Amino acid sequence: MNEGYFRYVAERPDIARRDVRIIRAQAPEALDIVDLGCGRGDFLSVGGRVFDRVIGLDNHPTSARICQSKGLPCLLGDVDALPFRAASLDVVRAKDIIEHLTDARPMLREIHRVLKPDGLLLVYAPSQFCPLYPVANFWDDYTHVRPLSRLGLRRLLEDTGFEITFIAGYTAGRNIVERFLARVMSLVVPYWWLSAARRPSGNAGSSVSEGPSPTGRAERPIATTENTDVARVVQKIPDKPGYSPEER
Repeated sequence: MNEGYFRYVAERPDIARRDVRIIRAQAPEALDIVDLGCGRGDFLSVGGRVFDRVIGLDNHPTSARICQSKGLPCLLGDVDALPFRAASLDVVRAKDIIEHLTDARPMLREIHRVLKPDGLLLVYAPSQFCPLYPVANFWDDYTHVRPLSRLGLRRLLEDTGFEITFIAGYTAGRNIVERFLARVMSLVVPYWWLSAARRPSGNAGSSVSEGPSPTGRAERPIATTENTDVARVVQKIPDKPGYSPEER
């Protein structure tokens, strides 16, 4: 299989395991979990061993083919028009997506729509410091548009209707020495901002701010597509390698 761009895309298992721990702490009763921009399915492989229903979504057919070749449940779709019913998901994970978008608000409004009240959003955004890193430099990925400051991420989430639980700096390391240095750098010049945020319970729709369009045109309305049921998608993949709901 010609993987093209995706031969550069790989998620460190320690990052996926960290996110599993955060989800279990922040949303212990979560059932329906979606990983947006799932790439090669690295989080699906880790999360599928812990959670009963976790699926991926990506807009690139190569990502879907890679995931399917591994027996991982993946949908082909657009983050600006998510194929899920309103208020149907417990957790949405969005890692390494915001930096690819000129305007992330349509995606975040869609996530707000499909999350249940008090549902959890776990989102990563490369920080303003990541272009300084000599390894895995922000601009090494030719599809990147821009990083975000901590305040920029906070404003973005608040303006799209989310209540922020935390925003923390995060830097990964490949070995024990790098992980020690990463913990220090996360406090001063982190590579990523990692945030957990929630769709408020009750009538939260009125808190979503439209804001100006960067193109000067009116924002297009949210497109509602097929009402996908996460459980139904997962049930179509009964033989996921290494999948064991009992591993909790």
